[in-house]
Amino acid sequence: MKLPIRVAAIALIIVSAVVAWATFQSSAGKPLDQFMPEGALLTIQAKNFSGLLHDWNASAERAQWLKSDNYDVFSRSRLFLRLGKASDEFALAAGLPPNMKFLDEIAGKETSLAVYDIGELHLLYISRGSSAGSFVQSSLWQSRNKFEPRNTAGHPFYYRKDPASDREVAFAMVDDTLVLGTRADLVAAALELMSTGKGRTLGQESWYENAISSAAVPAGDLRMVLHMEKIAVTPHFRTYWIQQNITEMQGYTSAVSDLYREGDVYREERVVLPKASAEDATIAQSSAAVTSLFALAPRDAGFYRASPTTAKDSLATVEKKILAPHFGAAAVTTLAPQIQLSNGQLSNGKTGSAADLETRIDVEPVSRTINEGSLNVLQKLFDAAAPQAMLVVESTRKNQDGVLLQIPTVVVLSAKSNWDAQAMQQETQKVVGSGLTTANLGTQWHQNQAGYYELDGLASILLAIRGKLLFIANDAAAMSSMLNAKPAGIAQPVVYAAGFDHKLERQNFGQLSTLVDHGVPSMDEPSFFSRNINSFSKVFARVGHEEVVVRQNKDKITQTVTYRWNN
Repeated sequence: MKLPIRVAAIALIIVSAVVAWATFQSSAGKPLDQFMPEGALLTIQAKNFSGLLHDWNASAERAQWLKSDNYDVFSRSRLFLRLGKASDEFALAAGLPPNMKFLDEIAGKETSLAVYDIGELHLLYISRGSSAGSFVQSSLWQSRNKFEPRNTAGHPFYYRKDPASDREVAFAMVDDTLVLGTRADLVAAALELMSTGKGRTLGQESWYENAISSAAVPAGDLRMVLHMEKIAVTPHFRTYWIQQNITEMQGYTSAVSDLYREGDVYREERVVLPKASAEDATIAQSSAAVTSLFALAPRDAGFYRASPTTAKDSLATVEKKILAPHFGAAAVTTLAPQIQLSNGQLSNGKTGSAADLETRIDVEPVSRTINEGSLNVLQKLFDAAAPQAMLVVESTRKNQDGVLLQIPTVVVLSAKSNWDAQAMQQETQKVVGSGLTTANLGTQWHQNQAGYYELDGLASILLAIRGKLLFIANDAAAMSSMLNAKPAGIAQPVVYAAGFDHKLERQNFGQLSTLVDHGVPSMDEPSFFSRNINSFSKVFARVGHEEVVVRQNKDKITQTVTYRWNN
């Protein structure tokens, strides 16, 4: 009886081996996300990661960025320090640092990286392709005898842990596929999925399935998929997301972004899935107005933005850009405080200083702010017209002596109802008149041959109304260009669009930002605009133009971001 039992056992072993081999062979061509265990917050996938890494390392942009003020600031940021700490802990656990040499050695072609914990940086990295031949020569593989050998699903892997930080490193090589993780259970689960297909995968999670099914086809050279519903509530995201629009970000379930490199054009296709569906009628009404204005936007302008708007937001933009231009959201203030002296003291009980001698007490202080009463009336006119979409077109140029920069601006508002032309002229005149004159001098409207109205004083304010469209500008040439613009053909409705000509505006931005930062104490940090941001602009000087176009239906939002590089 022993012989049949042995034969049966051998047969069982052979069958099991054949099944395992067949299972592995069938998994060899599967997408790598099918080997990622469930629970990831985001994944980054590349068709040829080693090629992308090589292009970045060989680029002039990388070399310049590492020497830039922008990198200098980033290298001293809290985020960088946290990443550095995690890198040091990984080095202690693995026995070698995760530097660029290390990355070169483990970089294959088809690659997927999944992040399971943002704070602890628990990662799983799977790469197959060209790394198979080179990885056996890598420092990590050569040091495998320093790791604890383990086995799962018939596949050996290597494990090591740093007791001080509890940081783990585990890795395995299966044929031409490298599996590397910062947790042993993630590597073991991936090997189990590769060998037997048992266990739930990332690809089986509903948020991931929905994102992938909505994504662009085919996938880009680089793809990122995010579980926004979970990421947006993590404390690390709230800390490091610089836009601070956390509430808005929590309104989405997932997102996917594909990057396509097409010669001198890089194109990013994004899909964002909201939690709640929007009304088709609301979307259609908003997109129709935005699309009509986007068709008017001059593509050679320094900057343009077409977006939905409200009466309140529209007037705030017109006030900030045209009527009383200023930086930021703060209102324009007076040049000097109004001082009231009583027995040698200020009204707040403090003694005056020598600087108070500059305050005129023989005349009423000149108001530099706009007329608030007229502004309220102007708001009522905006409410009555009910703006639905707004187009802002701006650029910079030097004045005739080449010293000062001017910012020609046109704001176009598309309203639900026709604008009251006479009332708009009258109230706009009142709004700006109080800060310019006491006898209405220089605030009279005169009609130009081009068909718009212009104030005759020092304030450059121009106004034109074409039914439901309101044009208001601070520059005659810009106004004429917009009024004579021929609408471009827009294939599909949009809900938002913006463009920036980096090649045209880069040098002027540097000059303008230097003026903005002048006199602002920077202590040990480079000046924010003129050195930090401007250095980033210099690093990517070859990026000539950027445009973003957003479209929406009730179930998803799509964004196309196009970067055009200069030769």
